Amino acid sequence: MAVEGCGKCVKYLVFLFNLLFFISGCAILALGIVLHVREGGYATLLPTLPFLNAANICIAAGLIVMFVAFLGCCGAIKENACMLLLFFCFLLLIFVLEIVAGVVGFIYKAQVEKAVTDDLIKGLKGYGEEGQDGLTSAWDRLQSDLMCCGVNGSSDWGQSSPMFTGDQTPDSCCETQVDGCGKKATAKKYMDGCKKTLITNLEDRIYYIAAGGIAIGVFQILGMIFSMVLYTGIKRGSYA
Repeated sequence: MAVEGCGKCVKYLVFLFNLLFFISGCAILALGIVLHVREGGYATLLPTLPFLNAANICIAAGLIVMFVAFLGCCGAIKENACMLLLFFCFLLLIFVLEIVAGVVGFIYKAQVEKAVTDDLIKGLKGYGEEGQDGLTSAWDRLQSDLMCCGVNGSSDWGQSSPMFTGDQTPDSCCETQVDGCGKKATAKKYMDGCKKTLITNLEDRIYYIAAGGIAIGVFQILGMIFSMVLYTGIKRGSYA
């Protein structure tokens, strides 16, 4: 029996909510793809911190949101109690996981700097080595984009990388990049290390993700309320 009266209003509220939820999922997915194209290569430098890869987080979150929203839309339009219950359970599970992820992120925030430093230092040793094309490219892109050199400074390359000695650095450390400039003592190079700037950028992205998570969390709570009201109404046949 189709719902009527107030139940029909709730039904279309659930559908409208999920339509907006689906659109937000598309936007998150698109953002993730853009970030992956622009900055995805940086993840190679931080293998122990995959959760800081904003691109992958956005892509995964966008796909999940789109699937759950589609489930909710179908459940509302078809007045399918089973689909609405699944929708509620998925929303509740995602909401709980978001809270857990937030707590874990807060607890381990102090360890981010140490992990970033350790990963970058290991990356110095692999630069230019056979089979490390992705790492090498990531270092060059990082130094060019952030206008920095090494972990704490340009001297890190000569101290930690087998590819360089003394004041030598990759060409990407040069303010004006030409072939071989990194090994020339007269070349003007970036002197500041990349660690501080990279950590600042990562923290900024985390804040954006957290803000987005809070906004989605509000949507999720409303979605759970509306879907459960509609679900109980369909099960009891109270909307007549």
